Amino acid sequence: MIASVYIKNGNIHLYNEYGSFSNIGGLAYELGKPLLDFVCYEPERFDDGFNMIAEFFDDEYAHVRVREPDFISDLKQQMGNLQQKEIYLFFYNQMLMDFIYTFIDSPRKAIEELDEKIPGAREKLMWAINFEWLTSSLVEIKYADKEKRLFRTVKDAVAVMSDNVRIMQESMISEIDTLINFRIVMEPPKNSSMEYLYYMEEFRRSQIGLVYYLEKPFRSFYGVTKPPEIMELYEIDTIEDLFRFEFIKMIEHDIFIKKCKNCERFFIPRRRADAEYCERIWGDSHRKCSEVGATLRYEKKVAENPILEAHKKAYRRFNSRTRAKKMTQSEFLQWSEEAGKKRDECLAGKLSFDEFVEWLEQGRIRKERRK
Repeated sequence: MIASVYIKNGNIHLYNEYGSFSNIGGLAYELGKPLLDFVCYEPERFDDGFNMIAEFFDDEYAHVRVREPDFISDLKQQMGNLQQKEIYLFFYNQMLMDFIYTFIDSPRKAIEELDEKIPGAREKLMWAINFEWLTSSLVEIKYADKEKRLFRTVKDAVAVMSDNVRIMQESMISEIDTLINFRIVMEPPKNSSMEYLYYMEEFRRSQIGLVYYLEKPFRSFYGVTKPPEIMELYEIDTIEDLFRFEFIKMIEHDIFIKKCKNCERFFIPRRRADAEYCERIWGDSHRKCSEVGATLRYEKKVAENPILEAHKKAYRRFNSRTRAKKMTQSEFLQWSEEAGKKRDECLAGKLSFDEFVEWLEQGRIRKERRK
């Protein structure tokens, strides 16, 4: 078992077990946040981060150093920092570390165990499956890994996991989209929100004859948490286990998921149930989607519609004349109201585009070009 989890006060609590490659004992997160952060995570960041971890093993004696206390301590520090930011990636951390330490003892066993977790891994790592470390039979001496096979194998393992990250994200996104669609087309459940889960499973059963959430129980047990409290904990061994647990609990606790109309990433509306934009920072603007989303969406709509584009240009032109005192505020407001009506008529097909543009051009002052 890698970790144990439970829900309390709307938060999901995760406790690392003794075999964890992290210096953090336990963490608490707002229910739903870890899952939605992971499905919105950019896989390229995973590649960069885990390749940096792989660089730790770019050494001919890396297979010896990994047993040193200082090396293990530094490694757990790195893993703990990453776990605090991305809880789901912690399972790939654990998988990678398990692979590395098993590979040092038995390359074949390490590759076969990784293949059980990620089907297809064996094929991509087959070149290293029969590798044997050179050691002295007289004394406990390990010779240099001149070809840096450990480093090369770790890099290949990271590539395998990187592909799996993308597969897991696509799978989770599909489940979230299915839930959102069911909530749109179904009437609100009369008894329990878990009815959504039931109908999702019935739909899956009709399509492929299998279920994913029901009839796959978690193993639970009672344990002591911090501060000392007896809680019912659930065993979590894989990233899939954590997803199933958190997703089910989100449904059970009526946590709604929406897709931001600006960045198209999932989010949980907090202040308003009808919110259309998330609170993530948009690009390099240092502003949130909720602050810029409506404006950007309108500008995109305008850019794609010549009628709206013509109206926008004329509005700016007349507004500029008002600021330059060439037109009174009252005259501008009167023009603006009339222009809005003409725009709507044109959008409705009651006024041709050419007639609309001709009307907008009325009263336009054109400067003579210098000869």
